[in-house]
Amino acid sequence: MDDVRLISVLSDSHGHISDKILHLVRGSDMIIHAGDIMSVELIRELKNISKYSYLVCGNNDRVEFYKDKEERDIIDSLNRVEKIHLPSGTITVTHGDQFGSKPSHSVLRAEYSDSKLIIYGHTHYQIVDDSLEPWVINPGASGSVRNMNGGPAFVQIDIKNSQWKVKTHCFI
Repeated sequence: MDDVRLISVLSDSHGHISDKILHLVRGSDMIIHAGDIMSVELIRELKNISKYSYLVCGNNDRVEFYKDKEERDIIDSLNRVEKIHLPSGTITVTHGDQFGSKPSHSVLRAEYSDSKLIIYGHTHYQIVDDSLEPWVINPGASGSVRNMNGGPAFVQIDIKNSQWKVKTHCFI
């Protein structure tokens, strides 16, 4: 994955991603979704947009919500945690609900200490905590429900010469 330069990070779509976000995500080398996707169509679309896509299961991505066997299999294939190994560091992705309603960054850092970056969702708040390594990022809710930062949000990570630059996006 030496060719990854731009990573788009989403979470908590709840069945819908803003067109403003999808427009910017289309140029990404990698897409990460930290759970609560709640749509097989969105899963398919995100996987078709980028060569590399990592999507994890959120507390609302439940097999029993789907009647079609193929859709149930797609939802069932989502892992609770993904580890992505890039030349410049490891990214761990989780929805975060297993750590409570507002996951503690110190607990996340202790659990995934081998990472450069930990990505979680669940809270719908956009947070970039790069005060310590591993960094902890919540991209906020990319959908249209419970947007705690005021509107659909996501994060992009630009990697150049092993340097990572985080850019937040929020559409009000």
